[in-house]
Amino acid sequence: MQRALTFVCLWLSVWTYVQAGGAPPHRQPDSPQPAHPPAMASDALADMPLWAYGITTLPQPGDTAEPQGWGRQFNPAIDHDEQLKPALHVAGSSRTYAPIDLRDWANAVDWFPDEHSPMPDVVQHGSAALGERRRACAFCHRVNGGGRPENAPVAGLPVEYFLRQLEDFRSGRRHSTDPRKPNVPTMIAIAQAISPAEALAAAEYYAKQSGAPRIRIIESDRAPPIQLHGNLFVATSNERTELLTDRIAELLDGDHEQFNDNPHVGYMAYVPRGSIERGRVLAAAGSPAQSCTACHGADLRGLALGPPLAGRSPSYLVRQLYDFKTGARDGSQAPLMKPIASRLSTEQMTDIAAYIASLP
Repeated sequence: MQRALTFVCLWLSVWTYVQAGGAPPHRQPDSPQPAHPPAMASDALADMPLWAYGITTLPQPGDTAEPQGWGRQFNPAIDHDEQLKPALHVAGSSRTYAPIDLRDWANAVDWFPDEHSPMPDVVQHGSAALGERRRACAFCHRVNGGGRPENAPVAGLPVEYFLRQLEDFRSGRRHSTDPRKPNVPTMIAIAQAISPAEALAAAEYYAKQSGAPRIRIIESDRAPPIQLHGNLFVATSNERTELLTDRIAELLDGDHEQFNDNPHVGYMAYVPRGSIERGRVLAAAGSPAQSCTACHGADLRGLALGPPLAGRSPSYLVRQLYDFKTGARDGSQAPLMKPIASRLSTEQMTDIAAYIASLP
């Protein structure tokens, strides 16, 4: 049964890729963006895992977001000239950057260029069609593809899957349950502008990246107190004083003030005690067609249709499951995930994410 399902998944993946022409069609950057589906009423989102979205309040009807910034983003709270001084370093790198370099959408910093193959121009600088509004892929997804909790880890994704996600964004089929999440309209704008050659170059580059270091999972009854810094949670103390029940606390695994987008610094996640084993049982539950392994592989490291999941950000995993459940994520392969996600509670999503994130 499972072998038959795997064959069907492979056939569907190839068919979708062929239908898409192997890459998202090139659109001009001023193409009208597909409208975001209407925000759901708050009572319908009572079980929304706010922590996974990096928010503290439920979205409301009428909420929306604009694409994120472009160019060099000066911080008005810091002296202009100070932001231009090349004074930033990270351990093990001979390179030096200025603070403004870490806030330049069109020029991703690269501390360790010898640790990866040359970045395509679109990865380091963004799609040429966007002109002065270029946004580098690596600005958000990082040079190694590891991403951050507030966006996608793209390292190791199959080329076909990567291209299909661009097409889903371009066509308006992939959104977020939180319409205030600005990286969704950002991705739509990028997907509409990127050329087939740029899309393929980015897909092939990130397919070869490891996304290292792996996320560090700590199973615990309590976590340190945290507060939002943008869409990223930051610990305000090293003491584990906050109860963990049906949530995960995903944090930078190092000093936030000294991070400087160092690709050698990863993330850590405090997960509820017992959640990893509960998640393991849930991931394997049901018929072969309903288990995670059917499309994502026996080791959850991916198949032709399903992307690799093992070791991915638990915040990202829960966010995607919930987006499938609400219909915000309605891509070409969403019909395979929606029935599964619709039957999961947010507590079960949390357990599954804890288990998957703990895998090597």
